[in-house]
Amino acid sequence: MRCHAPVASVASTARPQELAPEVESLIHSIHANKSKAVVYATGGAVQSISWLLSVPGASATVLEACVPYSRDSLVDILGKEPEQYCSAATAGAMAAAAYRRAATLSPFGSSVVGVAATCSLATVPLKRGEHRAYVAVHSGGGSRCVGLTLAKGARSRVGEDDLVSRLLVKLLAEATGCDASAFPLPLLPPPAAATPAASPAPAASAAPYDLVTDECRAAGDPLRRLLAGEVRCVEYCGQEVTVDAPRKGRVYLPGSFNPLHIGHRKLLQAAVAAVRKEEGDHIEGAFEITIENPDKGLLEEGEVRRRVAQFVDLGLPVVVTRCPLFTLKAGLLPRSYFVVGYDTAVRLVLPKYYKDSYTQMLLDFEGLRQAGCSFVVAGRKDAASGSFLSLADVDMPPELADLFPPSLALSEESFRLDISSTELRQRQQR
Repeated sequence: MRCHAPVASVASTARPQELAPEVESLIHSIHANKSKAVVYATGGAVQSISWLLSVPGASATVLEACVPYSRDSLVDILGKEPEQYCSAATAGAMAAAAYRRAATLSPFGSSVVGVAATCSLATVPLKRGEHRAYVAVHSGGGSRCVGLTLAKGARSRVGEDDLVSRLLVKLLAEATGCDASAFPLPLLPPPAAATPAASPAPAASAAPYDLVTDECRAAGDPLRRLLAGEVRCVEYCGQEVTVDAPRKGRVYLPGSFNPLHIGHRKLLQAAVAAVRKEEGDHIEGAFEITIENPDKGLLEEGEVRRRVAQFVDLGLPVVVTRCPLFTLKAGLLPRSYFVVGYDTAVRLVLPKYYKDSYTQMLLDFEGLRQAGCSFVVAGRKDAASGSFLSLADVDMPPELADLFPPSLALSEESFRLDISSTELRQRQQR
């Protein structure tokens, strides 16, 4: 039998490590603002995660923190293998991935930031190469990456990790609008006659010092980047703009919204309510505008801004994409529900829109099925008979019935508003 010391006697001798006051104070400031973040760290900077989570209020800021230490874990986050694991490019890609993940995990209108570190720090046995670290932050407004080449042998592994962790916290604070100008970084400065840009790494006999690089990249106008094909989507919700970070698993009402009217708003509300009955109250919805038309080309920038302004003025979420087809929308917004009217539902299941090929139609819909998407169908009044046409009146191929679930179809009682954008435009032109 093994004997164990009493728990009380062991616990009484242990003292928790105190968090440095300046670190705790800055993290309090981070948690006090409204920004939400995902943190990725590999090879080092792991103390930063512990610090962020140990200060009360962490749930208001940290959506997720991950240490992708293995090759496969990092490849899973990036979607490909990086050319170099510890580099500015890899840190930037990790921060961008963290930003997209933060958008997925947060509601529309959230201010989100991705922050990441990739490091090559002191090891046992001693590392032959440089001790380096790169910390990057990414947001809708742009990105920043700070690189450190650490004085070799000047610190322990824990000391190096402490420095990089402090840098991560500082960059996160600045990215979320906190004043971190007085936050200390225990860097070893180069000799007075040397500069980081001009000085080579110190020789073994020289006084050791740290080299620092700092690169900021402004993102540019989001809509122009979308029109240029540089990003896949831009989301507007009030004053928040989220760039190239599609939120999956939501309810989306696609349309031209020329103009936006009360019927659109009530339709989205009814669709979200229907999906919430199936999935829970966490489901939320947004409008979607595509700037690309297969027949007409791209909308002009001024016209896109005019339509987007309708939503911004009302504080409504709208996602602007380049996805004119539902197969493309599903690829961008997997696990989502797309709201369509009766007439659109009828057209969607007609083979003539798929080069008169029933097989091609089924193949296209299989892409939506694999993406986990489905449709919410709203009915309308039939002008000739006065009756209300709904999903039940659509000649639905049996192979596609699961993508148009009757439980999500909007009944006449749940939504009916006999108004159209065409009628409103005609009234405005009179």
